[in-house]
Amino acid sequence: MVAAFVLIAGVILILAMALLWFVAEGMSKLLLCIVPMAPGLVMLGTFLLILTEFLLFLGNKNDRKSALRDLSYLFPTFIVSSALWYATVKLLW
Repeated sequence: MVAAFVLIAGVILILAMALLWFVAEGMSKLLLCIVPMAPGLVMLGTFLLILTEFLLFLGNKNDRKSALRDLSYLFPTFIVSSALWYATVKLLW
């Protein structure tokens, strides 16, 4: 759960800083380019976290239990971020 929070918070923080930088530099037309990147980066990061959770299935009983718990929130996060990425790409690009 902590890894997903760090992933999402990091993406939001980086994109907010990029947004402020683009506005300060007068490049506000590039904002439509970075908006679809947020759900795309969350989708990619969640996919990588899912792959690392699959490695826990090779461990003992407690590792498998922890992996199932983590996958129970990583899969919905991946699905929602994928849908948001698809919608933003279709509507903004």
